[in-house]
Amino acid sequence: MNTAATALVTGLALLFSLSVEAKAQQSPASGRAEAQAPGMLTTHSIKKAPETLTVSVSPYDDSDLNLLLKKDFESLLTARDGVSIEPEAKAGFLLLFEAKVVPSEDAPYRPSLGSLNAGSSGVDVNVNVWSNTQDSVLGGRQPAPEVGSNLFHINAILRHRSGGEVIWQGDVYYVLSGPETERIARAIVAPLVEKIGQTVALEPFKID
Repeated sequence: MNTAATALVTGLALLFSLSVEAKAQQSPASGRAEAQAPGMLTTHSIKKAPETLTVSVSPYDDSDLNLLLKKDFESLLTARDGVSIEPEAKAGFLLLFEAKVVPSEDAPYRPSLGSLNAGSSGVDVNVNVWSNTQDSVLGGRQPAPEVGSNLFHINAILRHRSGGEVIWQGDVYYVLSGPETERIARAIVAPLVEKIGQTVALEPFKID
């Protein structure tokens, strides 16, 4: 067996032994993992945004809901230091967004107890020992949205108006549990705006 294969087997054995040992030590209380938060946020900062921003907000279509969301974006952006809302012709940046209901299968939930990378020099094992929002050895699997359920999704990008260069993009998802699409849609604008200029990966959240 070559070095890489040996390292892979060793790593898999380590993951398995940690899982078995943790399960044996689990108390009934610790075995009941909290349900995954219904919201998930992922953003990516491509280039540092300037300290002062003049922004024009535009939805991809002018539905009644999108016009409400546009006002929410503008209100929340105005509350941020150094940000002002301007007409498109005067703004330095455009914040473009798309909002729609999507099936749960389109959500970026990726269950994993950890990662394992094997190479010629050895094996790198990264194990999630405990988490109440992610899959982990002690906490167990955290449920992804139920197949067949729907989520509300907002995608937004921040780009230069003149050159078109994108400097930030973000996606937010939230499980819909009833006839409250408008309330959920408007409520998830805030966590998205809060992360403008930042990078976060699969950050769970819950709204009141």
